Amino acid sequence: MKKILLALVVPLILAGCKPGEEKAISLAKYEVAANLKDPASAQFRNVKVSKMADAEDGRVVAVVCGEINGKNGFGAYAGFHPFFVELNMKSKGMFSKGVDYTLGDHFLSSKDTPPPPAYTERCQ
Repeated sequence: MKKILLALVVPLILAGCKPGEEKAISLAKYEVAANLKDPASAQFRNVKVSKMADAEDGRVVAVVCGEINGKNGFGAYAGFHPFFVELNMKSKGMFSKGVDYTLGDHFLSSKDTPPPPAYTERCQ
């Protein structure tokens, strides 16, 4: 009986250790906002995880898509522009909420740069 209970509990504990969609969205927003002239002015909409997959080495690969609006050099909002960020995340440990991550492919549009085919492939 104890072995059966242990067999049921261990996967639940380990499943809780993987970075989830909320963490991916939070990290993506942080990275995208950091590229603005005024990161604190960032406004987001339509943010979603379009793809999330487990890699063999314990990493989680996520693609986050959305739109961002931020202030320009004159202090006015420039309008919403599409972005996507690919994140390679790995939990720092079983009992830690922290995540080590690296950025993969990413794109932040501006008024003058239309979204590339990579955006369409990943986000629509």
